[in-house]
Amino acid sequence: MALLEIKNIRKNFDDKEVLRGVSFNVNKGDVVSILGPSGSGKTTLLRCINFLEKADSGLMEFDGQMYDLKDMSKKEITGIQKQTGFVFQDYNLFQNKNVLDNVTLGLTSARKIPKDQAVRTAMDMLSRVGMEDYAKQYPSQLSGGQQQRVAIARALATDPKIIYFDEPTSALDPQLTGEVLTVMRQLAEGGMTMLVVTHEMSFAREVSNKVIFMDGGVVVEQGVPDEFFSNPKEERTREFLRLETE
Repeated sequence: MALLEIKNIRKNFDDKEVLRGVSFNVNKGDVVSILGPSGSGKTTLLRCINFLEKADSGLMEFDGQMYDLKDMSKKEITGIQKQTGFVFQDYNLFQNKNVLDNVTLGLTSARKIPKDQAVRTAMDMLSRVGMEDYAKQYPSQLSGGQQQRVAIARALATDPKIIYFDEPTSALDPQLTGEVLTVMRQLAEGGMTMLVVTHEMSFAREVSNKVIFMDGGVVVEQGVPDEFFSNPKEERTREFLRLETE
């Protein structure tokens, strides 16, 4: 059974239709990579399914419960968000708080977890991403790759059923990109369910077990990586892959 199933999501910004009936599913333990050119709707899709944007229409089944994305209560939205993690492309860390506080804040404020328990959880998660020695430092003292690893620790700290990654390496140079992708590979190997908007073809090919290609607000093609990269069915997919490998 799918952990997450999306059915016919639509989203307009003014008179521009950004999502035009997107449907797919993610099973528990899946690592699903979403590929596509700039402006294809990938980030908007992620933001709609984690309620950072409101979809105009569509259904979502999450962990066996069906929801109408256009008509959800604040309580329902909060309930789903508490079971998911989100890693932004620009880290989204609080610059006036140190690393440890960035990770504990969501535990103590949103979930009312006691401070000492939140600190233990945060340090465990920072250790998982190799950032435990930086707990007292501030974001401005860290490289982009280190900041993104802290953001991943923050997402992990809430023990999510799925983590959404929105272009997590797009702001990083190649060396720092490698740091973050290594952490994501380790999470995948540990069975974390992940939905990843990415332009990293090697990650999509080697770590994902499913690839979705979007263009113009629709899913053009989806499949297992070997078949998707070696024998794409759609001409638009072939053209995209050709441009990415040139």
